[in-house]
Order: sequence, then structure tokens, then C-alpha cells
Amino acid sequence: MADKVQSRRTTRTKRAICNAFAELMYEKELGKITVQELVDRADVGRATFYKHYYDIYDVYEKIESDFLVELGEIITEQGIKTEFEVYPAVLEYIRNNPKIFKMIFSPHNNVPLRQKLVKMVEGLNRIIWSESFGVAMNDSMVECAIRYHSNGCLAIIENWVLSDFEQPQSFIIEALSGFDDSTQTSLNDWLDKKGK
Repeated sequence: MADKVQSRRTTRTKRAICNAFAELMYEKELGKITVQELVDRADVGRATFYKHYYDIYDVYEKIESDFLVELGEIITEQGIKTEFEVYPAVLEYIRNNPKIFKMIFSPHNNVPLRQKLVKMVEGLNRIIWSESFGVAMNDSMVECAIRYHSNGCLAIIENWVLSDFEQPQSFIIEALSGFDDSTQTSLNDWLDKKGK
């Protein structure tokens, strides 16, 4: 019983530290965050912080690692699906982790997590589109379409997050799906002209 209580306490403490860190990352660059302001924001002692983390960069690396694993699991949970099938689960994850996503999309964010997110979305698109279109993904026009689509989707999601989820989730899914259809139709037309 004591182990369960300790485990829950540790989980709450780490969550408080990570949430406070994400809030600070939304406000300023990583290199300008101090341990003292982090522990003050998280309402934990310095000794407690150092019990779980080496320094500020260790907190960031842990958040990044957990985030990428969790998002990757959501995307690939039932095997690779179309984007439309993935959107509800991904957007729900985003809504449940607003501080992390505000941190990622913050204008103060000078760390590579956003770029890793872009690469993850591009990789997913390559897999889905190679199956959908039956073409090699090394074609330069296909690569341009993938980058255009991936960055466009993330721009819509970024706006949604930074507006504090002003639009309903269903609206964002509809917008993303329409964007998907347009991009894929244009790419398909181009591939037809090229003769696949």
C-alpha cells in the first residue's frame, strides 16, 4: 500500500514539474528557464526536483521522449490508417495535453520538438500515401506535396491550440479532411498526367 501511495505521489510531482515546465516554455526560451522558477511554479522543493531530474534540459528531454512515444502509439495503435481515421484520436490527445502543445507551438520555442513532430507527420503521410497512390515516395513532386500537407495540417492545429481550442474539434477534423482531399486530389491529378 505504501508503494502505491509513493508511486502516485511521484507521478503527481512529475506531472506538476512537467506542466510548470511547459508553461514556462510557452513564455520563454529553454535556456532562460531556471530550476528555481520551475520549482516555484510547480510548488515543489529543489530537493524534490533533483530527486527526479538532473537539470532543466533533463525535464525537456523526458517530456519530448514521452510525447513522441505517446503520439506515435496513438497514430499506429490500430495499424496505419487514413488521416481522417487518425484525426479524432490525435486531436483528443492534443486537447488532453494543452500545456505541452502550447509549449511546442510557442513562438519562444527554440528546441527541436516541433521539427520532430513535423518529421513524424511527414513519415506518416509517406506511409499512407504510398499505399493510397501506389507510387514511390522519392518523387520530388510527391515530396513537395507531403511537406506542404504536413506543415499545413500542423498550422491548422497550431492555430487551434494557441486560440485555446476556440473551434470545436469537429470543425478542425472537417478542415483537415478538406485539406487532405484537396492535396491528394491535386497530387493524384499530377501523377495521372505523369503516368504514375
